[in-house]
Amino acid sequence: MLGLRLAAVVSPSIRPTMGLVWQQQVRLQTTKPVTIPLKVIKPESAQEELARQRLRRPVAPHLSIYKWQVHSVSSAMERNTGLLLAGGLYLFSTSYLIAPWLGCDLSSAALVAAFSSLPVAAKVVLKFFAAWPFTFHLFNGIRYIVSSTGYTLDSKSQFIKIAWVVVGSSALAAVGLVAYV
Repeated sequence: MLGLRLAAVVSPSIRPTMGLVWQQQVRLQTTKPVTIPLKVIKPESAQEELARQRLRRPVAPHLSIYKWQVHSVSSAMERNTGLLLAGGLYLFSTSYLIAPWLGCDLSSAALVAAFSSLPVAAKVVLKFFAAWPFTFHLFNGIRYIVSSTGYTLDSKSQFIKIAWVVVGSSALAAVGLVAYV
C-alpha cells in the first residue's frame, strides 16, 4: 500500500488512477456489511403496516405552492383544446357513420333543424364553445411556433404579454365567429 501511495505522489500521470484505487481500498477496509433484520408481518396486519408506513412518508406540496403563470397555463390549454377538437371530430365522425345502423338521423338537414329550434342564447353559447377552442388552438399554435424560433425569449415580460395577447385575440376572434356565422 505504501508503494501505491509513493507512486501516486511521484508520478503525476498515474495520480488520478492511484487515487481512485486508494479510495476504493479505504472504503473496503472501513465499511462493514449492514444486516437488517427482516420483520415478519402477518397477512392480517399487512394493510395496517402499509397505512402506518404511508403516514411517515414525506408529502410533496405539488400544486399548492405552484404559482400559476399565463404562458404555462396557455401551454396546457393548447394541449387540452387540441384533444377537445380531435376528440370531437372523432366522436362526431364515428356517430355519423354508425347512425344509420342505430336508426338515428344525423344528416345535415336534421342537424340544422335541431340547431335552429334552440333559443338564441343557447345558440350563442354553443357557437362560442365551438369557436373558442378552435381560435385559441390556432393562435396559441402560432405563438408556439414563433417562440420556438427564439425571437420571443428576450424578456419574461414580453413572453407574458404575448401569451395574454393570444388569450385576448382568441376570445375576440371567437366572438367574431359567433357574430358572423
